[in-house]
Amino acid sequence: MPWLDGISDPQRLRRCIRDLIALSTLPALWRSYEPEQIADSIAAALVSMLDADFVYIALPGQRDEPESEVIRTGAHVRAISVADMRSSLRDMRQKQTYDQPIVVPNPFGSEIMRVDFAPIGFGGQAVLVAVSADPSFPTPEQRLLLATAANEASLALQRWQSEADQRRLVTLVERSSDFIGVATLEGRPQYINAAGLKLVGLQGLEETSQFHLLDFVAPEDRARVRDSIWAVVMKEGRWNGELAFRHFQTGESIPALVDSFRIDDPRSGRPMNIATVARDLRARKRAENELRRMNETLEQRVAARTSELRSTNTMLMNEIVKRDRAVARQQELQLELFHAARLSAVGQLAGALAHELTQPLTAVTNSINAARRSLAMNGKDASRALAGLMGEVSKNALRAGQIVRRMRTFVKRGDVEMQIEDVAKLVEEATTLAMTGIGSERIAPSFDFDRNATQVFVERIQIQQVLVNLIRNAVEAMANLPRRELVVLTRRVNAESVEIAVADRGPGITEDVRKHLFEPFHSTKRDGMGLGLSICRSIVEAHGGRLRCDENPGGGTVFRFNLSVPTTEQDRSVE
Repeated sequence: MPWLDGISDPQRLRRCIRDLIALSTLPALWRSYEPEQIADSIAAALVSMLDADFVYIALPGQRDEPESEVIRTGAHVRAISVADMRSSLRDMRQKQTYDQPIVVPNPFGSEIMRVDFAPIGFGGQAVLVAVSADPSFPTPEQRLLLATAANEASLALQRWQSEADQRRLVTLVERSSDFIGVATLEGRPQYINAAGLKLVGLQGLEETSQFHLLDFVAPEDRARVRDSIWAVVMKEGRWNGELAFRHFQTGESIPALVDSFRIDDPRSGRPMNIATVARDLRARKRAENELRRMNETLEQRVAARTSELRSTNTMLMNEIVKRDRAVARQQELQLELFHAARLSAVGQLAGALAHELTQPLTAVTNSINAARRSLAMNGKDASRALAGLMGEVSKNALRAGQIVRRMRTFVKRGDVEMQIEDVAKLVEEATTLAMTGIGSERIAPSFDFDRNATQVFVERIQIQQVLVNLIRNAVEAMANLPRRELVVLTRRVNAESVEIAVADRGPGITEDVRKHLFEPFHSTKRDGMGLGLSICRSIVEAHGGRLRCDENPGGGTVFRFNLSVPTTEQDRSVE
């Protein structure tokens, strides 16, 4: 060997051979070592063999782990300097190649340090470094020892890596819950993992030697495997799909998702084996069947529930139609009742109405008779007297017409229509109608109108019906009393409502009567039906208000009810 030519000292030669033999014996010790232990063993040996100040080994990390470093120092190196040397060696690894030794300043003194590198076979990521202050370092035999140590480390670390990968692979295969098997190209099983043996009902690997690969397939799929799938794997290298395995003990057909592939020799590329990985689909099939059954059940339940809801909806629609009809009928009957109440009030006013109409009609008759006499006189003043008499006839005829018109308007039936009405005009018309037949010498109503309460949104005839009823009740309550005062007043309650009150100086209402005052068919009058105040309350409540009865502080009774003020939108609709 060329490096032996430079060694003339037999002692150096013997020492070199001894060190090489010692290095060759180390791998036997490394069988159970981890990579860092192997690196430390080499570093410790080289510190002695090379008489080096430092031996530094850097190994790449496994997967995402950081790289590991091992450093050994000679006996005369201070421990405090190790960190500095480690840092310096890291810098040198990034800047230098491993072809030739280099000389660097000594971080521990004035002399220089000589550094030699030997790559460890991990793609340039692992390196062995020896450092010495000896001016003759490295000698050829020292470089030989360094290279030999790096080679031994490479072999040991690669073997460790291979064994670690194999252990992981074996652990993965053995602990997998899937069927994993390897067969020869002739279809004879060579290996099946524990999960695979359990899946097909075999106790151990030795039982598989008597079977062929087709024996593991359920009878219904064997022809497909023999005639089609096997050829695809051999030609294209892979097939995956669903197959049924056979259980050797029970004969059960086991659905499985199968991935079969060809294993080729990495050196020659020729096919070596057929491997199969299969996953038991029974649980998934059961889940799919259960899900399908649940879906069908759910669809049936949804259909049944939909039918029930449809029937219920039909019933509800029918009920709504019936209710709407009932409400419409109730409103119709209520209007009939209101109309009947007005007719009843007119019936009560009939005598007064006859008396009221008699006066203007008698006046008309007298005026006509006087006109006849004037015409008979045929005097100069006849035309003047005739003109005056005709004026009286016209005045009294209009008065009779107004009385009849008010009564006809009050009695008529028509559609209920809410409108904006003038409060003062509404009250005055109702009071005039209610006071028909009652002379001013008996009682004279007075009014107190709030200037801030000018308009309400109501159905005029119905509200006048309430006022007529309340005013006539007040008049009748004071019929036999010396003090007769009737006041109709209005006031603005708030931004939304106006209150109308009818106050009298009658005897008042006892507490017992007050409790039943608004109940239908309850009356204190001898010939009363007991519907007047009940109808009044219904009309007021239909307008969104409330009718109540209070004591008049000066004696008598006050009936109050509130009505709505027109909104902005209602004002615009009128315009």
